[in-house]
Amino acid sequence: MDFRGKKAAVLDTIHGGRIICEKLREIGADPVAINIYEGAPEPQPIDLFDVVIAPVHAYTQLTARAEGLGIPVLTHHQAVGQLARQNKALQHALVFEVTGVTGKTTVASLLEIAFSDRKLLTLTSRGLEIHENGRYVAKRRLSITPASILTALDLAREFDFDPEVCIFEVSLGGTGLADVNILTTLSPEYGIAQETKTSTFAKLQMLSNAKVNSCLVTSTETASLAEPGQCLNTFGDEGATVQYENIETDEVTIAYSDLARIDGGRVSGEVRFTPTGCYDLTSYEDSLLCFVTAALCSKLDPEVITQRLAHFKGVLGRMSAAIIKRRLLIDNSNSGLEATSIKRAIRYGLTLKKSGHKAVLIIGAEAKNVCEGIPPEALAPLAEDTALDDVVVVGDQMRTSRPNVVRSNDLESALRAALTLTKECDVIISCVKMWR
Repeated sequence: MDFRGKKAAVLDTIHGGRIICEKLREIGADPVAINIYEGAPEPQPIDLFDVVIAPVHAYTQLTARAEGLGIPVLTHHQAVGQLARQNKALQHALVFEVTGVTGKTTVASLLEIAFSDRKLLTLTSRGLEIHENGRYVAKRRLSITPASILTALDLAREFDFDPEVCIFEVSLGGTGLADVNILTTLSPEYGIAQETKTSTFAKLQMLSNAKVNSCLVTSTETASLAEPGQCLNTFGDEGATVQYENIETDEVTIAYSDLARIDGGRVSGEVRFTPTGCYDLTSYEDSLLCFVTAALCSKLDPEVITQRLAHFKGVLGRMSAAIIKRRLLIDNSNSGLEATSIKRAIRYGLTLKKSGHKAVLIIGAEAKNVCEGIPPEALAPLAEDTALDDVVVVGDQMRTSRPNVVRSNDLESALRAALTLTKECDVIISCVKMWR
């Protein structure tokens, strides 16, 4: 849809609606931003608009009425893709979009490392980062709501930066701007829009919005959802385009067969590397496969992929290991943290605990910095693991029967508390839901 001259109702002023309105005005549309949350003023009658733009995650009677009247209803994802195209942005860049329930930030971060020698723009849960040949040009805090892509492109223009490669981590679907569309996982599925839709429904925008001649990278479990004839590469077990031939702590071999590239070519071969040991390999298995699939699909040289993986040391806050004050820190504090990931971190930390030493868990959420926390009832049993010597709780929501729990307001003060509870060679397991 060409938005020029259109009167547009843009719903949800919190998750990017104002940015979309600003861009609509720039191209000659007449937008109105509408707050759809509690305490919102009465909006203009929806009947007056030519198009309604609504977030996929929200439920409102306004969109239902618009659909009943035959007024086009677009998602924020669709609007952002169209606005970027009308602004003629990204015409010369290689674009990746990454969506899914888990693994988004890890895959995006691996791609960032792989293309670190290019003029690179990334938008992930860590925010916006602009690099040129490995050098930071700018860094800003932005969310992964689709409208943040428009803000990221504006900031790039401010710095007179014309990216060669863009990597966008996008919540709940794709915008249709990508050359390589990456769908990491669809499970565990969850309800959105007051349970009228599912997360899977939203994330499948990655397929429905995909531009012509783009490629899809997904697991074998979701490959059947792809459109007939679509460029498709799968990662996973037997039958996948990309799969493990061998995965050990001292050597990993990833084989690929008849892999479709964005230039129309097809390749087969293998990528072999030795992990650094600075991260839990089992927690990265799917993300590593997904990354290799996407990188090969984009025509990146297999030798470059091998080299980058050989030096990969894990992603900040994603099951990575580091030394802090001569203690071993398992860093698993991130915005996408959930109970399963905490269990893995505890298991990983306990396997590294030496006889005669302690394992201390930091658990909880910096509630003011994340949209959705973890239910306190899901955290309490994890904190009560008897193999743990001490527990530091972040936030005031979680209650546990464990004695002598230390409480803290944020990760920084929790780490200080954990350091006072430990000595050299002890293990600290950090699992706090927070923005990094």
